[in-house]
Amino acid sequence: MTDPYGGAVPPRTPRWAVVGFPLALAVLIAVVVAVHAVVDDGSPADLLPSTSPSAGGTAPPSSLAGEWSGEGALTDCAGFEDEGCPAVRSVTLAIDCSEQPCVVTPFDRSYGRPPLRFEDGRYRAAGPVPSEVAPTCGGSPTSTGLWRLEIAVVDGRLAGSYAESTLQSFDCGATWLRWEFALDRG
Repeated sequence: MTDPYGGAVPPRTPRWAVVGFPLALAVLIAVVVAVHAVVDDGSPADLLPSTSPSAGGTAPPSSLAGEWSGEGALTDCAGFEDEGCPAVRSVTLAIDCSEQPCVVTPFDRSYGRPPLRFEDGRYRAAGPVPSEVAPTCGGSPTSTGLWRLEIAVVDGRLAGSYAESTLQSFDCGATWLRWEFALDRG
């Protein structure tokens, strides 16, 4: 068949391709969104392992406030060459409850002073790992280092865990370390 101007008419695209491909793409996107909505509750912290929550109530600020110290025992280590993870770590926390919510400073001020949030029977806080102590990748500190703290007051002590993690990048693998502890005042 030719058009009146002397050229050949290009073949028509089949109707199933015009309607079918966009429809199939729309269905695929809807399935992905639906699965994501069912599986993800919106919390990026859920991608990291966590200590199991213990049933407990909120503690009065006076039982949290102060300086706490002790040793943590390594419970998880992943992503390091030769599994060079320290089996024991000295843990110090400074908790300030002069304002609500209380804020925590782990180790020293370079870790920040995030608020303690009460969730699932435990107090939780998180922040960036300072570049001075972050794992290195290609000789440079990783920029994705995060720390996570979970504590509960148990018999006058702070029991819980401290963890550090990094995300996987093109050059380096992800890392995960966690220590569990029971800290004493002072």
